[in-house]
Amino acid sequence: MERGSVFSRVLTTLIYLICLPIPAAIEDYYPQSTLNSPSNFGETGLMELPNGKFMEEASLRLNFTTSFPNEYTGLTGTPFSWLEATYRYAEIKNKLYGPAAYSGNQSWKDKGFDLKVRLLKESYYLPSLAVGLRDIAGNGNFSSEYVVATKSFGDFDLTSGIGFGILGSDNSIRNPLTSLDEGFKKRSGDFGLGGDFRVGNWFSGPAAIFGGIEYNIRKYGVKLIAEYDTSNPDISPFNPITVKSRINLGLNYSVSDSLQLRAAFERGTNFRIGFALKGNFYKDTIPKPGPKNVISLDEERKKRIENNPQIFYLSLNKSLKDESLAIQGATLTDREASVSVASTKFRSPVRAAGRTARIVSALAPDGVDRINVHLMNGDFEVSTFHLNRDKFDAAGEYIGSPAEVLQASSLRSYSETPLIENSDFDLTYNFPEFYWSMAPALRHQIGGPEAFYLGQLFWKTDTQIKFSRYLSLTTSFGVNIYDTFNDFNNPSQSTIPKVRSDIQEYLKAGKSFNLQRMQLQYMYSPMNDVFARFDLGYLEEMFGGVGGEFLYRPFEENYSFGFSLHKVKQRGYKQMFSFKKYETTTGHMNFYYDFPFGITSAVSVGKYLAGDKGVTLDLSRRYQSGFTLGVFATKTNLSAEEFGEGSFDKGFYLSIPTSMFYPDFRTGNITFGLHPLTKDGGSRLIQHNQLYGILADTNERALLRDWSDLLR
Repeated sequence: MERGSVFSRVLTTLIYLICLPIPAAIEDYYPQSTLNSPSNFGETGLMELPNGKFMEEASLRLNFTTSFPNEYTGLTGTPFSWLEATYRYAEIKNKLYGPAAYSGNQSWKDKGFDLKVRLLKESYYLPSLAVGLRDIAGNGNFSSEYVVATKSFGDFDLTSGIGFGILGSDNSIRNPLTSLDEGFKKRSGDFGLGGDFRVGNWFSGPAAIFGGIEYNIRKYGVKLIAEYDTSNPDISPFNPITVKSRINLGLNYSVSDSLQLRAAFERGTNFRIGFALKGNFYKDTIPKPGPKNVISLDEERKKRIENNPQIFYLSLNKSLKDESLAIQGATLTDREASVSVASTKFRSPVRAAGRTARIVSALAPDGVDRINVHLMNGDFEVSTFHLNRDKFDAAGEYIGSPAEVLQASSLRSYSETPLIENSDFDLTYNFPEFYWSMAPALRHQIGGPEAFYLGQLFWKTDTQIKFSRYLSLTTSFGVNIYDTFNDFNNPSQSTIPKVRSDIQEYLKAGKSFNLQRMQLQYMYSPMNDVFARFDLGYLEEMFGGVGGEFLYRPFEENYSFGFSLHKVKQRGYKQMFSFKKYETTTGHMNFYYDFPFGITSAVSVGKYLAGDKGVTLDLSRRYQSGFTLGVFATKTNLSAEEFGEGSFDKGFYLSIPTSMFYPDFRTGNITFGLHPLTKDGGSRLIQHNQLYGILADTNERALLRDWSDLLR
């Protein structure tokens, strides 16, 4: 048989098989979605270029891409639907971090912070329009600005924009802003110590027009991308990349709604691969168990309760325990039933109050028409729910609503005499009480000259001895399991008191066994809406001393204010019982204000650990799930030269409720915070059990915000 004949038959067979009618699958009618892709730098975009699209509000995305010599790792968050913020590490693999004696063979690293703001949301006729800044407070190696628009046409997304800085390196057009001011013509390359905002450079220098196209093959979760890249990767002399083509081609595959795999061919020479991991934390999407059924007392027992309330108290105590609610006190009269409870299970105080009221209503005599739930938090009585029993019961039977319950009820701050101090049902406390917990934990330092990551896995043990309701001794110590701290070899060169920058010495010397904290603490409320905390001992890993904090939190207002003051001395490197010579007094006036949309601001003015004086601004947003995103910045009377690299203290943090990952209620959080640099300027004493953290979600504003949880 001739070779051509065989080939023809095989080809004919394949064509026949391909053309056979195939029954439609359900996936054909419910195609897989394609996620909005991140650029290599982290913001939503194409490959090297941004576009006009955004992630959903309250989203986090971890992005990683690699192609010699540039590797990028970034974390992008959307505090609002119109804002993306990215913190990014860039690794330049063909450049050393520094001299071999300083950093060994570690490659060069660059930290960057980016912002992207939506100016116009896409509509039927108009595109989405955004403006963005890259590397706005770093060393300027990737500094660039842009204005970009994206419009969708079915499965096609078209993007076009104008770039400045690195994105304007192609120099295709004259900077249009020079018609307004000739100062936009030139761009400075001097970023000094880094960390400062070189506003004078923004949107200046050469400009270029960039663009791209995305095609979404939704059936398979695939996105094809092509872009015209105007950036110059050879902007630094140590980063030689040959640009043979300005056209980059890429493919993104959405494995799921959370995971995306990426591959690209860039500049005619380089292959790039990567992945993006995304999650949205606006709402808790995992169903949680509803209230437990409570068997109501029969008429005979209700009659007996009227003569002997202890029956009610004991039944109440048992039923509350079943809901992980701890009774602290209770009283029963002819018309009212009052109970004080503490919860370690429910994040929402309203949900804790609702489940308490449900149990009280099931057990109380028929004559009771008002239920008073006194909520405890951190041994403080923080608020009281005065609920109309009939309205509450009706809403529980779907005859009414939480709003109707609210109309017939009231919320108050605690009374001058808390229920726990005026209760007919007294729990028996056998002080001192002892509590303990053990778990593995991590300590680390990221971005140092010796290595990008140095860390320790250790076994952490926490204990608490409660001598009374308000007085306790808390201890935390660690035992080493594994560490890489011996690689530290660059001691601090700070010219101001080394209150934080000698962290290496603490990590090395105290790695085997360390007493992280031993703190005697007294907390109480001297009057309505006023709270106090006093502490003594080894307050944190680096400092011990004595001090306290006062907070005024008006229940019906959106603000709080107070002050803290401590006399402290620096602890020895081994973190045991010894001290060094350095001591100081540190304290701050603190003001908090709650804005709409879950935004909280905190302003602190005072003296820091190194003796510098200044102000710290903290802005955070809390979402329905409890997920929180925040940023902070501190500026003191230190000059940029005295502070060192970074110019001033700044960072970000996030907190994810652990309950978002479990089918039950939990109050724990996964927290992550990052200082780009560990410096001495603007350093504050680490205070445990700060009053605002305990009380922030217990005022009237927070309770009304979560009122829908009352019947859940």
